[in-house]
Amino acid sequence: MSYLLETLGRGWLSRLSDAFQDRLKKVTADKMPLLVKASTREPNRADPHLELGFACLAAGRVDKAREAFARAADLDSKSVLARVCLACCLESVGLIAEATQRLNEAVNLDPQDAIIQFSLGYCHERQGHLGEAITHYLHALRTCPGLRNARERLAAIYLCQENLPGAIDQYEELLNDEPGDVDLHLTLANLHLRNGQANLAIRSFENALTIEPDNWQARSDLVETFEKVGLLREAIEQLHEQIARHPEFADNYLRLGDLYARAGNDTGAMEAYLKAVDLHPGYLEALVKIGTQHLRHGQNAEAASWFSRAVEINDRLLTGYVGLGVAQFEAGQEREALSSIELAASIEPNSTLLYAEMARLQLKCGPQQEAQQHLDLAPPELAGPPSDQLDDLIEIQIRRHRQVVASRANHPDAHYRLGLLLRQRGRLEEAITEFRQAVEINPVYTKAIIKLGLALYEAGRTEEAITTLQRALELNPEYVDLYYRLGTIFADRQQFELAVEHFEQAVRRRPDNIDFRENLAVALENMGMIDRARSTWHRICELAPTSDQAERAQEAIGRS
Repeated sequence: MSYLLETLGRGWLSRLSDAFQDRLKKVTADKMPLLVKASTREPNRADPHLELGFACLAAGRVDKAREAFARAADLDSKSVLARVCLACCLESVGLIAEATQRLNEAVNLDPQDAIIQFSLGYCHERQGHLGEAITHYLHALRTCPGLRNARERLAAIYLCQENLPGAIDQYEELLNDEPGDVDLHLTLANLHLRNGQANLAIRSFENALTIEPDNWQARSDLVETFEKVGLLREAIEQLHEQIARHPEFADNYLRLGDLYARAGNDTGAMEAYLKAVDLHPGYLEALVKIGTQHLRHGQNAEAASWFSRAVEINDRLLTGYVGLGVAQFEAGQEREALSSIELAASIEPNSTLLYAEMARLQLKCGPQQEAQQHLDLAPPELAGPPSDQLDDLIEIQIRRHRQVVASRANHPDAHYRLGLLLRQRGRLEEAITEFRQAVEINPVYTKAIIKLGLALYEAGRTEEAITTLQRALELNPEYVDLYYRLGTIFADRQQFELAVEHFEQAVRRRPDNIDFRENLAVALENMGMIDRARSTWHRICELAPTSDQAERAQEAIGRS
C-alpha cells in the first residue's frame, strides 16, 4: 500500500515556475528603478517589460511582475517566454484557469515544447480535467521521453482510474532511464502485485533488494589481507587505488571510512561515509556510521538526524521483504514467503533500536538541567552511575510517550512511536497493543501495519501475522481516490491552507473529533509528500516542551 500511495504524490511541482527555472532570467531586484525608466522610455518594446517582470519577481512583487509580463505578451504576439512567465505569476496566486489560458497561447506558438505541454497537463490535472491532463502529458513524453514528472503524474492518474497496465508501463519506462532506483522497483512490484501478477512482483521486489548496497558483498582480497595483519595505512592506500579504478562503488567508500575510523582519522572517515551516501542516498550502513561519528563527538542533534534518515531506509527494506513475502504467498511459494518474512523480522529491530536511540539523544540534546531533572525522578530500576543513567533514558521517553497517548488518544503516530519504544524494550505484547491501536485509527498506516505484523510473527502468531502483512499491500479504491484528492489539494498551497483552516474550524466545533492536523500529517507522510525523517525528529522534540528544539519543532510541523 505505501508505495502505491506514494505513487499518487510523485511528480507534483511546488509551483509552476519550477518547470521553467532554466528560462527565467536572473535579474536582481535592485535593477527595478532603472527598468521602470526603460519600460517607460520604450513603452512599445516588449523586452524592457520582460526584464522588469524578472526584477519584480526577484523583489517578491508578483503583482507588478504580472503586469509587466502581460504588457510584454500584448506587445509581442509571438513571445512564448512572456506567456510562460505570465502563467507562472497567475498560478502562484491561485488563478489556475487563467494560467492555463496563457499556456495554451504559448503551446500554440511552440507545440513541440515538452515543458509547456507538461505544464498544461499539470494545470489541467489540478483543475480535475484528467482527460486533458493525460493528452498533454503524453504529448510532452513524445517530445521528451525522459520527462520523469510527466510519467509519474500519468501513473498517478492511471492508478486512480484503475488502469494498472497503464501505470505499470510508465514505471517500466522510468526504470529504463534509472535502473538503479530502488523506489521505482518497489513501486513497480506493488503495481504488479495489485494487477494479479505475483511472479512479476517477486522479480521486481528481488531487483529492489539486490540493488540495496547493504546487500552487496564486494571485497578486495588484498585490502582484507592488509587489514587482518594491522597494516591500515597500506590497506587504505590499496583501497584508494581501487576507488580510483571504480569510483562508482559506494561500498568501497564505506570500507574506506571504516579503515580511517580504525586508524583514528575521524575527518577521513566522515568524508568517506558522506561520499558513500552521496553515491547512494539509501545506504543504510553508511547513514548509521555517519550518525555514530557525530555521536562520538557529542553532536547529538546531528547524530539523531542521520539516525532518523536511517530509520526510513530500514523501513523501506522492511517494505521490500514484506512485499516479497506476500507476493510469494500469492504465487504459492509458502516456504520462500516465510523465509522472506523471517528476513524482514531480522532487520526490523534496526528501526526500533535507532528510534530508541533518537529518543534517548533528544533528552541529551536538551538543557542539562532538564535531563538531570528527569534522572532525579527516575524509578529505582534506573539507579546507577550518572553516566549509565544518561546512557539509558528510554524509560523516561516511554513515560513521555504514554502521556502523549493519554492526551491524544486518536493520534495514530503517537501509538506507533510508543510501540517502537516498547518493542525495543522487549515488551512485545504491549507493543502489539499500541501498533494495533495505530492501525485501528488509520487503516492505511502502512508502517504500523508492517510493525504489527512482524511483532505478531515474533510472538508466534504466524497466521495472524501473515494476514496482517497482506493488509499492508492491499489497495482500497476509496483510499486511492481520497489520497489522490489530498495530493491535488496539497499541490495548490493556497487551496491547501484554506482547506486546513476549514477543517480545523470543524474540529473546534466537534471537540470529540480526532486531531485533524496530526492525521493529515500521517496521510501526507504515507504519500511521501513531507519529509518523514525530519518529521520523526520533530515529533520527538515536541515531547519536551521546555527544550531548545520544541518551538522550532512546533513551527516545522505547522509548516508541514
